Amino acid sequence: MKIIKSNPNNVAPPIGQYHHVTVVPRNAELIVISGQIGNDKDGILPADIESQFANALENIKSILKSEGIGAENVFKINFWFTESINREFYLEKWSEFHKESPPATTLAYVQALARPEIKVEVEAWAAR
Repeated sequence: MKIIKSNPNNVAPPIGQYHHVTVVPRNAELIVISGQIGNDKDGILPADIESQFANALENIKSILKSEGIGAENVFKINFWFTESINREFYLEKWSEFHKESPPATTLAYVQALARPEIKVEVEAWAAR
């Protein structure tokens, strides 16, 4: 199975690390991952947004691994932040996750998430 990611030349190029379009093969099995917050595997939620972001991405990778796939199978990902994140840190962690092949992506700043101490939520869709 090959997921195809592209940027059509009839629209402006992406302003960040993502592709405008991701095409999933017809017979692929979809795996939808609920929004992951930034707690670690022991359930501890750090106070800072950067650590929460890193943990949320690790949670996504762990769930993908439990399904026998990797980040390359992610075709859509959504990020919700409640406050600004260090841009260099964000780009470094995001690049490590997608390994130069980012999926279709949405990043939004929201007023609040499920609890006041949660600063990040990451939802992913994958295919196998």
